Amino acid sequence: MDEHDAKARRPLAEVLVVFLATTAATVAITLAAGVLPGLDGYVPLLVGGVFLITAVKLSQRQPGGMRRFGIDLAGVLTPPDPDDARAPGPLGLFDLARALRDAAPSALRETSVAVGLALLIFPIFTVGFWLYHEPAAAFRWSLPSDFGEFALTQLVVVALPEEALFRGWMQTRLADRWPAKHRFLGVDVRVLLLQSALFAVLHFVSPPFSPARLAVFFPGLVFGWLRAWRGGIGAAMLFHAMCNVLAMFLEHGWSLRQAME
Repeated sequence: MDEHDAKARRPLAEVLVVFLATTAATVAITLAAGVLPGLDGYVPLLVGGVFLITAVKLSQRQPGGMRRFGIDLAGVLTPPDPDDARAPGPLGLFDLARALRDAAPSALRETSVAVGLALLIFPIFTVGFWLYHEPAAAFRWSLPSDFGEFALTQLVVVALPEEALFRGWMQTRLADRWPAKHRFLGVDVRVLLLQSALFAVLHFVSPPFSPARLAVFFPGLVFGWLRAWRGGIGAAMLFHAMCNVLAMFLEHGWSLRQAME
């Protein structure tokens, strides 16, 4: 293999190494929670932290990397400009407020995209969910008591880290390997399929092992397309969280949540 071929294949090798390392960390954290008292409730937070820190650190290896990898969230996650003379405020709260203000128009656009896609897909998903589970009980139109906490957790602890790593860093590096050929809906088909396959495998090998978890391959395709279309993970992150919330809402409404656990 000559130097050009080796350089072309490097992004794929990097993605596979990072995937194996983060998957091993996920399995280790999950198994440790089974033997260490009090750790079980922190598994999503610890796993999400591993994913987000990995994506951010890898992206920051090059100037402007967080924007190129689509994980800067319109500047919210980007460190403040060191040349900015304005006061950062206590604990950087002024900097955060300014970043949120500047990101508001982008956040509104990405939210509109995610909600619009949900209006198209969620009715179909709901029908498929009912046909697959064939619930015996009538649907209860009520929210669980922990709905607000669950929704916030899905957005910040689950969707943000997973999208940052898989659709942000990994998908961008895979696009470096397959940049401009056989494009489909704004992203190379091989990139779309591989990132989603890795996403599904991670869910499958994480205890408790369940083949049903491989089904996340299909929403992973949608998340990947959204990231490619929008140029960042904002809409994909929001839609990802909305999908998880919808699944919980349907499980609760048809009294399936405890049975599935």
